[in-house]
Amino acid sequence: MSDDIGDIRKELREEFKSLKNEIRRQVSQALEKPGNGTIRVDLNKDDMAQTEPSFVVVKDLVKQIRENVKSSLATRGEIAVDELVDSMPETTAADLLKSLANTDRLKMVKVLYTSKKTFSDFKTITGLEAASVNNHLKSLLNMGLVSHSDEGGYELTTRGRILVRTLALMSEALGGEHVD
Repeated sequence: MSDDIGDIRKELREEFKSLKNEIRRQVSQALEKPGNGTIRVDLNKDDMAQTEPSFVVVKDLVKQIRENVKSSLATRGEIAVDELVDSMPETTAADLLKSLANTDRLKMVKVLYTSKKTFSDFKTITGLEAASVNNHLKSLLNMGLVSHSDEGGYELTTRGRILVRTLALMSEALGGEHVD
């Protein structure tokens, strides 16, 4: 999704650049015409009473552009999420959820979120026997949520960090309520 936002930002920058270039082109054309290199704007007296200083107009224009960009990003973001939902493979999603559908595994990934841990750390933290810790680690390793650390022990993968964050956001969004 961050790639989609990056693409949108790039597209907006290009549109702004194009707009600036068009304004420069039109000003250059106006300056090339006879009239001592000046641009003349004729305003009626009634129109003048309704005009605002240019900095106020620019400020309002910038505000309007920002609001339009936010609205566009929100709309495009929702569309992008809708597309992700439509294309989500159910079996992969179910496997990911199964890999963390255990309180001991959740406890393990939560502690890995902040620091690397050893096998012994997991035994102490969970209070489980070595065989159970081994089975939970094997499941987390197989799903690509945990990897072996270069310094020894275990660490969360990028995939694992994203899933833990997503679960935390889901829990918060649902009010952290216990459901039977």
